Amino acid sequence: MTSANDTPLVSIGMPVHNESTYIDAALTALRGQDYPRIEIIVCDNASTDGTLAICTRHAAADARIRIEVSQHNLGITANFRRAFELASGEYFMWASGHDTWAPDLVAECVALLRDNPNACVAFASADWIGPDDEPIGKCLGWTDTRGLVPSARFFTILWGNMHPVLGVMRADQLRACGPLPAFVGGDLALLADLSLRGDFVHARHSGWSRRELRFEANHEQKVRRYVSSEFGVTGSWLRRSFPLLALPWALMKLLLRSRLGVLDKLVALAALLPLLVLRYRVGRRAGER
Repeated sequence: MTSANDTPLVSIGMPVHNESTYIDAALTALRGQDYPRIEIIVCDNASTDGTLAICTRHAAADARIRIEVSQHNLGITANFRRAFELASGEYFMWASGHDTWAPDLVAECVALLRDNPNACVAFASADWIGPDDEPIGKCLGWTDTRGLVPSARFFTILWGNMHPVLGVMRADQLRACGPLPAFVGGDLALLADLSLRGDFVHARHSGWSRRELRFEANHEQKVRRYVSSEFGVTGSWLRRSFPLLALPWALMKLLLRSRLGVLDKLVALAALLPLLVLRYRVGRRAGER
């Protein structure tokens, strides 16, 4: 990939709100990607600090960056949606305003997607860092689903971590899934939908650094954050009062409308709820350590 003329456009959507501490490093890392054809769409969610000024400085120096400003806070989910809605590339990647990426991450992920027509997501492993760039030592696994049938991909991704949602995706496949769901676990529901559509491939040679800025003391604190106005979770009183109920229902609907055979659907539906209960218990215990 040496010329921009024969390479597909990669849209990088960056939804941000009050990221002045880290946004300079994040944009510098994205501008430093060695992939020759990208656009960076910064969706500023009514920041009240110096975020917009820093983004404006980068945009003045790099024509690949454009800034979209919201006059009021849309909530995190709506701002993530907006970043994708404004994208025009064949491939798309969400990027946060406080993470950083190796220079070859986009190039390796695009190469994997082009070499694997059945793949819809390519993603790299992350190193976790703290507020001052210190390594946290937190380790999460990864999953490459090539060779698995759709039902196996579904349950493999369902058990995994959420990092692939920040990978490089085929924009048409992401668009076919519909908007990012606005409930607790919406990112998992989106990944589950994508897993029924194609493979997730792991970029083994590149990587990125994910910054941990929240350190909840327990699982309940994490759930309360997810249902706060910050995230923009929408729906009925029932959904807001029992935020974890929406995910199982969404996953069941995905299985019912999938192209799985009747028997595979029945078996998958029977296995789904026990697996979610186990996943919840494991996650709760991990959060209490």
